[in-house]
Parts: sequence; structure tokens; C-alpha cells
Amino acid sequence: MLFTNKLKQFRPQQKNSSIIKRVTLWYSIFIFLLLLGIFALAFFMSGSLANSIGKQRLENAALEMSQDIEDYETFDDGIYYAIYTTDGHLQRGTFPKNFDISLPFSEGKIGTTQTSESSFYYYDVKIENSNRWLRAVRAKNHISEEYRFFLISLGIIAPLLLVFIVWGGYLILKRAFVPVMRISETAQSITQSQDFSQRIPVADQLDELTQLAATINKMLETIDASFEREKQFNHDVSHELRTPLTVILSESEYGQTYADNLADAKESNAIIHRQAQQMKAMVEQILELSRLESHEELSLVSLNLSNLTKQKLQDYQRLLADKAIQLNSDIDENLHISGNELLINRLLDNLLSNAMKFTKNQIEVTLKVQDKECQLVVADNGLGISKTEQEKIWQKFYQVDAARSKLGQQGVGLGLSLVQEIIRQHHGRIEVMSSENQGARFIVTIPLRTDTQ
Repeated sequence: MLFTNKLKQFRPQQKNSSIIKRVTLWYSIFIFLLLLGIFALAFFMSGSLANSIGKQRLENAALEMSQDIEDYETFDDGIYYAIYTTDGHLQRGTFPKNFDISLPFSEGKIGTTQTSESSFYYYDVKIENSNRWLRAVRAKNHISEEYRFFLISLGIIAPLLLVFIVWGGYLILKRAFVPVMRISETAQSITQSQDFSQRIPVADQLDELTQLAATINKMLETIDASFEREKQFNHDVSHELRTPLTVILSESEYGQTYADNLADAKESNAIIHRQAQQMKAMVEQILELSRLESHEELSLVSLNLSNLTKQKLQDYQRLLADKAIQLNSDIDENLHISGNELLINRLLDNLLSNAMKFTKNQIEVTLKVQDKECQLVVADNGLGISKTEQEKIWQKFYQVDAARSKLGQQGVGLGLSLVQEIIRQHHGRIEVMSSENQGARFIVTIPLRTDTQ
């Protein structure tokens, strides 16, 4: 909530910046520069092309005019014509302004001349059946009407094309970002309502945004499940602690108000002590389970599970004998696993304590190799676990009927949850096989470490 409040305080200070507008601006500038480059290239190429074509037209026009001198004109289609005598005397014709009329004959080649103001191409060809010469002159870089029209059209169409591309691209981007807007709206709705059950609508097509929405939905499912587990956990803890606290308060009040002698006071104190011990055990298991569920990286070393199991059975030997419980074991030698010794001992303690609590008079423990895995089995001959309860026993604070216990005892309902989490941390698995009045078999499978064999 603190993070959410800080985020709300921070939002008004942010500038209103739209990715759609920024992307539109970026590609608009790019397209503008591209069109500008195309226009400049077209202008440059049109000039070069006009000069090249102009030379060819100048030569062709001069040859054609020299062969049909009767249709002689002094100016036609941007070309000036003049007739010279062989000695270079001008008979008739016109020239562009500033053109040097005394230039020598080019003798069938395109000549170039340049003044301070203009540049010209000229071509000289001898008139057939005559001693005269025809000179054709054309201004350099003279752009024809076709190319002029092309450049004007390009100058008009390019801005319209740019506007069309920018507007169309903006609409396409806006439509493409609809899933992103849905993601944002859903996230804001979840933040405001704290309802983690909401999901982002996912379209049928498979694209990057659809995959993003699906990934976020999976994340929301995980968060929702964690949130529900936390709520249930808090509810269960409150419920489980309420009873011993009520007993402690009741007995302390009784001892303070009504206990008339030392025996009554001791009895109340004993009850308070038992309830406090139960609360202590519950808190310790809650803390240990929380630490395991926090997914902290464990320090795993090579452990001889065979020796650990034997030592644990020796520790329980006298306790089981006092309760008239027979212990049978079959342990293979030198079975190694990668594990945490403290947690493996806790695993064995919880399984043996559970079996001892619910057995009639016998516990069987076996440790064997099966398919390159260690298989630990802890079995009892008690009343067993019904099918409906077998899935529930792994839930936190779930307790089977106390009548099934050998001494009518009940724990805090966290032992098997802790066992399951320890097994998960060691990349193993656990299952229970049981039926009514047939006892229960807890089967633990952990990968075998083969490099120590």
C-alpha cells in the first residue's frame, strides 16, 4: 500500500507522453527526410538527365535541320540555329544572349562554352550539297517541360503523401496499441480495487502483444493464488492461535481469582504451559515454513542418507519402546543425495513423529534405490487416511480426527506441509498410500547423487 500511495503521488508529476505520438513523430521525420532526399535526388538526376538528353536532341535536331535546310528556322524547341560560311562568316540566324558567335567549328562534336552568366552546348554540322555550316546552340541545364512538370508534381504530391502516411500510420499505431491500453487499464483497475482475480482480455491472433497479455495474465494468476494463500494462511493462524490464547487467558484468570490452594494453581499453570508450548511449536514451524517458501537458495552438500536415517532411528528407539511401538527397518548402505542436513533431519523427524502419533503398534522404515533415485518409505499400521483426507493433509493447519491418533493427540497441522516444502527444495516428491484401517505409507523420492558412489 505504501508503494501504491507513492506511485499515485508520483504520477501527477509525470509529463503526459504518448508512445504512439512519439513513434509517429519519429517515423514522420524519417519519411520527411526520405522524401526530401528523393526530391533532391530527382532534381539532380533530372538536371543530369536533361543535359544528356539535351545533347542528344541538339545533335539530332542539327542533323535533321542540315538535311532539310529549306525548313530552316532560327529557333525551335529551345534550340537556336545559325548558318555560317566556310570561312566562319555568319549569314543568318539567332543566338542566346551572351553567346560568343566567333567560336570555331566543333566539326561534328558537341562543344561547350561558358560565360559569367550562362553555359551553352553547341553543335556544328556541314549542310549537305553546300559549302555552308549549320550551328545549333542550346542552353546548358535547360529542363524540358516534361521534367519541369514532373518536379512540380513531385513538389505538390510529396507533402500530401507525407500527411496521408503520417495520419494513416497514427491510426494504425493507435489500433495496434489497443492491447497495451487494455493492459494499462486492467493494471490500474487492479491497483485501485486490489482485485487480483481480474484478467486482461486476450485476442485470438498470436502476436507479441497477445503473448505479453497472456504472460501478464499468468503472472496475475500467480499473484492471485499467492494472495489467496496469504489470506487463508492469516485466517488459519488467527484461528489456530485463538484457542490456546483463550485457554491461557481463562486459566490465568482462574488461577488469579479462584485458585484457593497450590494444587489448583499448579494445575492452571500446567495448562498454560502446555498451551504456550503448543503456540511456541506452531510459531517455530510457521517461521521455518515461511523461510522455505521464500525460495532462498539452499546450501546443498553430499549427504549419506543411509547414515542419517539410521542415526535418526536410533534416536527414536527408546521413545518407541516406551510407547510399545515396534520398529522395523531395511536401509541400503551408502545412498548419497545432495541436500541440507538440518532440513533432512527435520524431514525424518516429522515423518517419524507423524507415524508414531497414528500407528497402533508398528512402524516400518525402508530406504532403497529405485530408478537412480532414493526411495524412503515410512509406514504405520494405524487407522489410515481416507481418500477425501489424503489431499487435505498437505494443507497448512489441517488436522485429521484426533480419534485416529494412538494417544488422541493433535499437532498444529504444519508438519506435513513442512515435509512437502523440504522435499520440493530437494527436487524430490512425496506421496501417500493409505486406506481405511490399513495404515498409511508415506513415500519420499529424492534424486540419487551418483558421483560419490
